[in-house]
Amino acid sequence: MDGTARILKRFARTTIVISVLLLILNFILLAVWIFKGMNEGQSPDSVTQQAANALQFSADGYSFPEEGQRLLEQNQAWAMLINSEGDVVWDYDLPPSLPRSYTLTEITQFTRNYLMDYPVYVWEHASGLVVVGFPKTSIAKYQFNFPVEWVQSLPFRIVALIIGNALLALVLSLLIGSRLIKSIQPLLRGIHLLAHEQNAYVEPKGMFSSLAKSINHTSLLLEQKDAALKARDEARSNWIAGISHDIRTPLSMVLGYASELEESKAVPAEQRQQAAIIRQQGEKLRSLVSDLNLVSMLEYEMQPLHPRKLRLSVLARQIASDFLNQGLEDKFMLDVDISEEQLQVNVDEQLLTRAITNLVQNSIHHNPEGCRIILQTSALSDGQTCQIIVKDDGQGVAEGDLPDLLELPYSSRRQRPAHHGHGLGLPLVARIAKAHQGRLLLISGDGQGMTAIIELPAMV
Repeated sequence: MDGTARILKRFARTTIVISVLLLILNFILLAVWIFKGMNEGQSPDSVTQQAANALQFSADGYSFPEEGQRLLEQNQAWAMLINSEGDVVWDYDLPPSLPRSYTLTEITQFTRNYLMDYPVYVWEHASGLVVVGFPKTSIAKYQFNFPVEWVQSLPFRIVALIIGNALLALVLSLLIGSRLIKSIQPLLRGIHLLAHEQNAYVEPKGMFSSLAKSINHTSLLLEQKDAALKARDEARSNWIAGISHDIRTPLSMVLGYASELEESKAVPAEQRQQAAIIRQQGEKLRSLVSDLNLVSMLEYEMQPLHPRKLRLSVLARQIASDFLNQGLEDKFMLDVDISEEQLQVNVDEQLLTRAITNLVQNSIHHNPEGCRIILQTSALSDGQTCQIIVKDDGQGVAEGDLPDLLELPYSSRRQRPAHHGHGLGLPLVARIAKAHQGRLLLISGDGQGMTAIIELPAMV
């Protein structure tokens, strides 16, 4: 509904603005046309004045120079001079049908209007009244009389006219817009449903029937593709889980026999060493299969979570203790930094332990010369988010390579292929954090060590 209201408001505003602009433009064009029509060429009053000024009187009578004659010829006009008695005492190209004497009443009438359908104009002369006539139907003479009060109120009337037109445009736009919105609303509803990954159906009718059909077709295609993707993802996850299960049984046998050979005193030392290598590589393979299966389940949201309240301080100390008890080499120093003992989260303990263990193991694996590792817990100032931080002072990673570390080894989003290891450790941690409505942040640089931060919602 908000979308349709915005469309209607914009439609109404646009209609009003366009209507007002068109009205103003029409006023301007009308004024230009009137002004141009009134001033095109020489005005009749100007021709009459010049003719009257050119007419001279002397002892020999009236004289009319060639300039005046050319002026009248160019305008196809004629002229005459009427004295105070109403007689024509001089004329130039006067039509034969016109009388040579006029009464005061006749003079009064044609000075304001026409003389036998000839548009005429007059100008005062020393010897009388100069009358200049133009061809019939060449000039329209109109005389308007307006009260002064009406002229004074003209600006207000113009403003009222503009406002009235704007209101009329608003009413019309609301009427037209409401009908348009009524047709658009089902389309908008269908588009919003598609945007929220829901099925949509719009009845194809009216002027937007073709668009409604397109929305319905798109909804059907998205539904089919979504079903196909879910089936494919489920099949892929099941396949990985099946392969993982099938590998575990023979792998357990390999590890078992390798351990027996490694610990048997009857086996020569060289063979025991080889058996140890087989066991170590087998354990790596088992870890890889486990990571692959878990990443797949998390990627397609098929891994069940078993959340419970957990104190981060207890978990951090337990993980550090496990590493130290398993014989952490002397070249690695592992410290625990707890800023708040009572900080609690609601998480799957096994998954979160796996994530933090992977981060510590990542620091150990990528710093063969040794480094200092700090396992830290803290809360952000907003009180809504807590952090589990694993940082080291080792060789670090180039900042431009950090985004790739969170992608799966053969993901199309990776900028570079994975070169070291199977590349499942950090993507697995990122997906465990995401499954708990959190995220994994990486901060590093060449020779600046690595800082990995798991942010999770804190229990308040």
